[in-house]
Amino acid sequence: MIINITLFLLILLLSFEISYAHVSERALTLLLPTEIYIPSGIAVLVLTILITYISPKAFIGKLFRTYEIIFFKRFNFISSIDLNSIKVFMSLISFFLLIILIVLGFTGSRDPLVNPLSLFIWSVWFLVMPLAQMIFGNIWSFLNPWYGIGKILFKNNFFFKLDNNLTLLIPSLFFLLFSLFMLVDIAPDDPDRLATVVCLYFLLNFFCIWLFGIEWLKKGECFSVFFSMLSKLSLFWFENRKAYFGFFGSQLTHINYLPPLTVLFLAIILATLSFDGLNETFFWFKIININPLEFHGRSSVIFQNSIGLLAFAIFLFFIFLLTIYLGHKFIYEEIEFNKIIGINSIALLPIAIAYHIAHYLTTFLVNIQYFYKVLSDPFNNGSNYFGTGNFHVTTSFFNSIETVRIIWLIQAFAIVFGHVIAVLLAHSISEKYLKSKSSLLISQFPISIFMICYTFLGLWILSTPSVG
Repeated sequence: MIINITLFLLILLLSFEISYAHVSERALTLLLPTEIYIPSGIAVLVLTILITYISPKAFIGKLFRTYEIIFFKRFNFISSIDLNSIKVFMSLISFFLLIILIVLGFTGSRDPLVNPLSLFIWSVWFLVMPLAQMIFGNIWSFLNPWYGIGKILFKNNFFFKLDNNLTLLIPSLFFLLFSLFMLVDIAPDDPDRLATVVCLYFLLNFFCIWLFGIEWLKKGECFSVFFSMLSKLSLFWFENRKAYFGFFGSQLTHINYLPPLTVLFLAIILATLSFDGLNETFFWFKIININPLEFHGRSSVIFQNSIGLLAFAIFLFFIFLLTIYLGHKFIYEEIEFNKIIGINSIALLPIAIAYHIAHYLTTFLVNIQYFYKVLSDPFNNGSNYFGTGNFHVTTSFFNSIETVRIIWLIQAFAIVFGHVIAVLLAHSISEKYLKSKSSLLISQFPISIFMICYTFLGLWILSTPSVG
């Protein structure tokens, strides 16, 4: 079986057959002309790549210029606010809300679509927070449940200091464990099971804050690290009590160095988001030699999916390393590979958020309705605090070709647009340290091939039938 998975990874980007149906999270077949959407999406990306090749050096970099919002200076009272006090206050609110949710996870309904913890973690926090970070900036730094209690109890004290070059190894390991729980565990949305995992994860990070100080949230807690990176994609942001705006990823072009292990961290994240979808395809079931008609649920593929996720993450990690290496191998400029691999890997970030939006859109459209309904009766005792208890959850928008087409277009647009941003971002980053136009073009050729192949992979996953 491991040999099959290895062969699968080698032919993954070359051997797909275009399918003509898309299956939603609820196994609803959405018949769409994917023979039009997939070539069109790839054509847009190829056109973007051609534009970057024929444009003058530094032209793409101008897209990522930043501009100060002068109007913001009129609100001088905002700059005088103690942001740290606000962060502590907001974090404490999140801390107490998390405690309530954990208690409800242990004591509330066993139905994941009725229990507030399951709905909040999987339908609000996991689905919405990454997008909120990209739109509004690093709001997670205010909302994470550790900062406030950590600041109050431990101040700025610590016993050990984290090594800057190895810090991303810890978030990579934690995100991989989270991915295995989300994609492989037999019941990750079971309230009692989820409450146990959330509680243990909170306590583990709380202990690490005691050991390494509040800096642990910036260097060790995987979601804080990931969300901080995502916030660099936002159109608006605050820095040194000033407001700025720029194109998606403008803040990333101001970063001159990231640790080499950044590529490992982002490869695991992208592999997780890609594999969650790939593991439901008939193609995958053929690789692991399981008859879809005899599929008995997650418990029957725990080993196969675990190996598959790990293999895909490792495969993506080495493929991207090779892509960057080959791009800089044949240029006539002196480049230290370990100094540029981290900053180049940041181009994977727009692709990750694109996969996140595309893959979980249908799940969000349904489950957010359950969360809206549960808000009025969080204790499952028949209450109707906000008048939404009688709300009827609907999936009727999956029954109309018009709304289905809109959903699929949003998904396809997210995939293509994410890769377009990634191409432009990679080009702009390389402009900063490569002197000649020829070196820039050579360095971008392998990553352009990678982007085209991964765009096809994303659109194929969206369009192929899955095992329901």
